[in-house]
Amino acid sequence: MSVPLAQRESPTTCRVMLAAFIGKLRASEFKWCSASPALRLSLPAARPMPDKSHTFQIRQAIPGGSMRKFTEIGKVGQNASSALVARHGKEQDALGDGNLRGNREAPKPRRVAIIGAGASGLGVAWALSQHPDRFEIRVYEAQDQIGGNAITVDMPQDDGTTIPFDISVTALIPSVYHHIVLLMRQLDIELVDTVFSYSVNYRGEAYAHDMDSGVREQCQAEIERFQGLLRCLQWFGRLNRTRSKLLGFLNPFNFVSMGAVLNLGGFSGDFRYKVLKPMFVNFLMATNVFDMPASLFARYLEFFDIESATPMQTWDQGTRRIYEGLSAGFRDRIYLQRPVRKVFRRQSGVVVEDENGQSEPFDDVVFACNANQTLMIVDKPSFIERWLLSAIRYESELHNHTVVHSDASVLPDSAAKPISTRSNHIEQFGARPDNYEITYIMHNQQPWAGRSDKPCLVTYNPASRIDEAKIVKRWWFQHVVHDVRHVALLIHCFRLVQGRRRTWHCGAHTLLNSQETCFVSGLVTARQMGADYPFQDAEARKWFNFYGRMMYGWRFRKAR
Repeated sequence: MSVPLAQRESPTTCRVMLAAFIGKLRASEFKWCSASPALRLSLPAARPMPDKSHTFQIRQAIPGGSMRKFTEIGKVGQNASSALVARHGKEQDALGDGNLRGNREAPKPRRVAIIGAGASGLGVAWALSQHPDRFEIRVYEAQDQIGGNAITVDMPQDDGTTIPFDISVTALIPSVYHHIVLLMRQLDIELVDTVFSYSVNYRGEAYAHDMDSGVREQCQAEIERFQGLLRCLQWFGRLNRTRSKLLGFLNPFNFVSMGAVLNLGGFSGDFRYKVLKPMFVNFLMATNVFDMPASLFARYLEFFDIESATPMQTWDQGTRRIYEGLSAGFRDRIYLQRPVRKVFRRQSGVVVEDENGQSEPFDDVVFACNANQTLMIVDKPSFIERWLLSAIRYESELHNHTVVHSDASVLPDSAAKPISTRSNHIEQFGARPDNYEITYIMHNQQPWAGRSDKPCLVTYNPASRIDEAKIVKRWWFQHVVHDVRHVALLIHCFRLVQGRRRTWHCGAHTLLNSQETCFVSGLVTARQMGADYPFQDAEARKWFNFYGRMMYGWRFRKAR
């Protein structure tokens, strides 16, 4: 029989009722189903602390011995209640009671928008797509193809077939392209041997790898002195290769431009513009090569030589095979020719709006496009975002405009024999000493293209007249300027905005400009978002963690 609340003031009555209740619990006579829904839902949850005034009144009302018995009874009741709740939880798990933790719905995957389908964007997408239970991805790409700056084109042949070759990213150095090589192994893409050999025509004077010429004779003393300088720079460069921030900080040439070092060394303009710079603009895709840190400049020259042709390797049939294989598992989630107009960030998520006005909600957004494009797309950027994204510089002269063609008239008929023996030819023009027209001779640089029945040429910054009938494709590029400020400061500032307001950044401007580092920046971003590291290679993992610390500092989730 229930007792009105007003009649429960007697300590004796409380003791009798509590003892009877505990007795039922111990005898298993209490039926859980008879308890109210409120009681069932409240028992598993944390209980509030009892009111101290009530505790004081009970202690005053109950004699000392009775109080000890009351406490003992309470402990028995607490244990019995805990056991009952545990048993009931197991029963309800088996019965499928959706109100308890055993049968809660699995968390929905995080929806992630990735803007840009270059090496970094595809790297993020690939790593996240390995976990469909955690992530649901969509990739937005403004162009009609994936790969970003890694573009493969097809040269039409007279028999109706085509020959593929690359027009921007054309070769690699396996000893530093750890992750690209591992990916190629997964995709069964072979490495093919090739040679980097360049020639220069500078106002009628010639310089070329492995060839005697007037320029070589004129600059030979400076070439030998420069080789000595390189040995000094590369000795300090060993500090960088330790992957230690402290030791890297001790390398003074991380904070001095190559131009400043050349000035201090008294190197002439003839050596700079006829020998050194023409070679560098080939593989850095930038005019301001002397603005980069001297340590980074010297690092490149560990793999290239200014006097002799350099053995290299390339990917069989071009980079298109790599990125098509990489994206095979999520091609249906890539939106080609769908540029993004705005990204609106809210506390509960982000909204991506394309140029047609179509909007789609997401939990996170990854900007894998250029920094200047990100600044235009993101709505209401913070002060640090505006400063950082606008501080990234892009090459505005060389390698902007590209023409893919078969017109061999752009190459001189000289002793260097560029059409038949060279991988690259540089032609100086105009009043400026570093105005260069650069032609990649792809039928020499990528061996399978040598089967073509016509020349396979890619001319950057074209000044020569090219026969329109022989033009296959035109393209425009942007490349990051990796000056001292960028490498020593800006790269490390991105950790201040990474992950803030559901926004992530990757790409050449967050590390360095190469296919390896762009791809790794995408993998690092995916790792920080919760994806696993996708490779089992100790050396690659060390470099992955090194780049991850560069991008995220102490917050980086290291790969184990």
